[in-house]
Amino acid sequence: MRRLVTFAAALVATASACTVPAESPDKPQSSVSKPSRKPERVPAPEPAAPVTGEVPQEIIAKLRADLAKQPGVDASQARVVAAQAVTWPSGALGCAQPGEIYTQALVPGYRVEFEAGGRIYAYHAAERGYFKLCPRPG
Repeated sequence: MRRLVTFAAALVATASACTVPAESPDKPQSSVSKPSRKPERVPAPEPAAPVTGEVPQEIIAKLRADLAKQPGVDASQARVVAAQAVTWPSGALGCAQPGEIYTQALVPGYRVEFEAGGRIYAYHAAERGYFKLCPRPG
């Protein structure tokens, strides 16, 4: 029985040592209560607009010169229907060909589309000047 009393006394002493006092008696009690506010409803962000930017004229001129080499195309009559800055996911510039190997790094560049003779010609270019005439899907 003596052991049980000693154990109970030790348990009470340990439990009281682990409790945190509510507040110090020297501190004055604050009479201001915090207002309860409902969380504000924040509208969902709108989807980001596609990345666009100006394509340098020297890039457009280089692509137009290549377009002039295409059979049956009068490049002087071709008009730019789309031109935007893009970041390609690899050195394939968005025009991967089966069996080819490409660098696996982001490549800053441009997408330019010309319309000539009722047909669209899509060029994908790197900022450094490398480009491809890509077949349009569909």
